[in-house]
Amino acid sequence: MRAVAPRLETLSAREREVMAFVVAGHTSKEIARRLGISPLTVRKHRENLMRKLEVATTARLVALVGPRAGACG
Repeated sequence: MRAVAPRLETLSAREREVMAFVVAGHTSKEIARRLGISPLTVRKHRENLMRKLEVATTARLVALVGPRAGACG
């Protein structure tokens, strides 16, 4: 698996926002409400960021970027 930092740099600002909320344990519905977007848009951002970070599960996402999530948003 490649280093995390270069992969984090590929994320859009919105993907970083969504990632921080996901890592903090928020649901797509909660994230959508806070960001003023639809839950489907949150889901798409989540799919994109997980693809870019090469993770298949939310648990793996949290393990990979949890300590860095605050610095991303």
